[in-house]
Amino acid sequence: ATKSSAAQPSSAPSSSAGGGGGGNDSGGNNFGITCDKFNKAVSAASGAISNSYPAPSSAQCNSFLKNMKSAGGIASSREAAMFLANILWESDGLRAKEEYDCQKLPDWCAQNYKTPEDVPGKTYWGRGYIQLTWHYNYIDASKALFGDDRLVKDPAQVAEDEDTAWMVAFWFWKDRVRSDPGVQAGNFGASINKINGGLECRGSAQDKAKKRYA
Repeated sequence: ATKSSAAQPSSAPSSSAGGGGGGNDSGGNNFGITCDKFNKAVSAASGAISNSYPAPSSAQCNSFLKNMKSAGGIASSREAAMFLANILWESDGLRAKEEYDCQKLPDWCAQNYKTPEDVPGKTYWGRGYIQLTWHYNYIDASKALFGDDRLVKDPAQVAEDEDTAWMVAFWFWKDRVRSDPGVQAGNFGASINKINGGLECRGSAQDKAKKRYA
């Protein structure tokens, strides 16, 4: 899933500024990204994969803009586009803040995501716009974002609270994705490789990665 950095993520918010992951955009005013551009990006991504993503809510856009620098370390409009293109895919167009299968089969998921470290009665299946899974990711995200273990004690809030759903996604990007040299160079394929490379870069779902390019 490694593509030339000239490829543009299909959800890229339009901007005259360039730059890679680190980029050289002016950081003021969220690199020129507005809710209008955010909404158009979601619509463009929907068309690129022949799906019907709903228009984002004001709360979704406002939380994205509010948290992208502080929680995600986003440093350019291109990096924001790379992040958003991945999140739209992972969250089914911002519709899934909780793993679909686990909503239907909670007992099955509770067993399949179970580890000895779990808080009794709590489950750590996919939640938030990045579909955060496993106890160790919940505790890492919680300590990084809040300095405590609140997400381990109450993992449901990752799906239930809009800001938390975005903050966890941005944390994952900042902690696990954006440090990659390819991502820093603005290579969108490198970000797919970090998030889901086993399936989309080297596995059976390589066609899916191609759909996230314009």
